[in-house]
Amino acid sequence: MSLFWFLIIIGVSIFVHELGHYLAARVQGVRVKAFSLGFGPVLLRRQAWGTEWRLSAIPLGGYADIEGLLPEERGRGYDILPFPGKLVVLVAGVVMNVLLAWGLLAYLFSAQGVPEATGRAVILEVLPGSVAEEAGLRAGDILVAVDGTPLAQAQGIERVKTPGNHTLTVRRQGQELTLSLTWQEGMERLGVVYQPEVAFRKVGFLKGLTLAVSRSLAFGPQMVKALVGGLLGVLAGNPDSGVVGPLGIVAETGRAAQEGPFRLLELTVAINLSLALFNLLPIPALDGGRILLLFLSRFLRIRPEQEAMVHYLGFVFLILLVILVTFQDLRRLLGG
Repeated sequence: MSLFWFLIIIGVSIFVHELGHYLAARVQGVRVKAFSLGFGPVLLRRQAWGTEWRLSAIPLGGYADIEGLLPEERGRGYDILPFPGKLVVLVAGVVMNVLLAWGLLAYLFSAQGVPEATGRAVILEVLPGSVAEEAGLRAGDILVAVDGTPLAQAQGIERVKTPGNHTLTVRRQGQELTLSLTWQEGMERLGVVYQPEVAFRKVGFLKGLTLAVSRSLAFGPQMVKALVGGLLGVLAGNPDSGVVGPLGIVAETGRAAQEGPFRLLELTVAINLSLALFNLLPIPALDGGRILLLFLSRFLRIRPEQEAMVHYLGFVFLILLVILVTFQDLRRLLGG
């Protein structure tokens, strides 16, 4: 089932991205020769609306073969569009991924609710022989207060790390209990794994859409920093780069499927936002690289063969990157 949901999520994300390029070109009267979901050998093909629609064997990408986009097709189609028209074609794929992510987030906020931290801490794991186990804490407990003071944030659990006797107020299976804990000099670890408790507040779809836009924009700089830092880590051989490739996404999809449909939708949102950011990177062969060349061509004379070579090198770089990320995925999955 992991592979099934992976193919569905990746397929929808890629289709939406390439559909953006397709629609932006067709609206401006530019012919799209082929639209493919996937790369490599063509498994299925059908001619419709002046375009050959393809399903290809490698489901890790796709393409819209827009007339005039390739350097050797100068003088027609995309190539004779004005600068704004070309820019619209290039950014349309990213825009579609972002719009899909916003729409799914708005639905999640209206159906599941907007996640909000309550300030309390959910105990995920209690280590054997630890101070927390001796105090009677169990996995699943919700820590409500320390020494009678309600938690304002989950990290408030760390207040017990001062010498002396402490009380922990926890909620367990609907009942509130008070546990005692003694912290002594020289102790280092409490012995719990915890996370903030999250409550969900349902809102209307339009309110959810507003929140989706504002929250994704607020986290945008952090996402860019994490993506760029992660890619640099991959190139440097850092196994903890944080970048996940196809194998890692398949594994994460399997975990999400076990948690339910809302978690699958959350993963789809994350993949679409990541896909949008990745495609905006100024790497040749990506949308961001083409956008950079488009701006440079306004000031520099770039010959077709030069542009073709730049995109070829960019494609080789992307293949190398996929291989490196896949290797890291294997190391993580195999525990190496």
